[in-house]
Amino acid sequence: MAEPLLLAQYHDAVTAALKNIEWVRYADAYPERNVPCFSGLTTPAVYFTINSWEQGGGNEGQLNVELSCDLFIVVDSSGVGITRPEIFLRTAAADITQWIDGQQFGMTQIEPAVFIDAARDEFDPRMDDYLVWRIAFTQGAAFGSDPFARISNPLSTAWLGVSPDIGRQHVDDYQLIYEAKPDE
Repeated sequence: MAEPLLLAQYHDAVTAALKNIEWVRYADAYPERNVPCFSGLTTPAVYFTINSWEQGGGNEGQLNVELSCDLFIVVDSSGVGITRPEIFLRTAAADITQWIDGQQFGMTQIEPAVFIDAARDEFDPRMDDYLVWRIAFTQGAAFGSDPFARISNPLSTAWLGVSPDIGRQHVDDYQLIYEAKPDE
């Protein structure tokens, strides 16, 4: 059973790992929809988003999910500080493509990331002043607590009573069927 994934912790782990890439000047969650203007973004940047999740299979007592995620590489189209922004963007996309496959972002409770595809992204009109590539990947994780996790002391004794002779008035009728040894 896996430790359940906390989405805020996952976001933090992914963005922290992105910030460790040498050429990345800024990394964060994809900007909120209510941001009025993207002018003045620090680039090159990589933004992370979780698009959706679906049933991941398995029957270990937790809800296993397959996260569908995107990384957006953003470069200023004016080429400030970069002589060939288009080439830089594609090279950065190739770098992230190789980097993402198998990533766990320092989290042992998630499965390694699986690269899906990479493509130019011109979907968000707020990013018209920037060159953007999208890198898609999936990642398996578990939601919810492990029903088999030990959250208390282990069982030390077990007694058997037979109905209808049960309850406090029949404690002396119970039979000891398990007692832990001192070293267990």
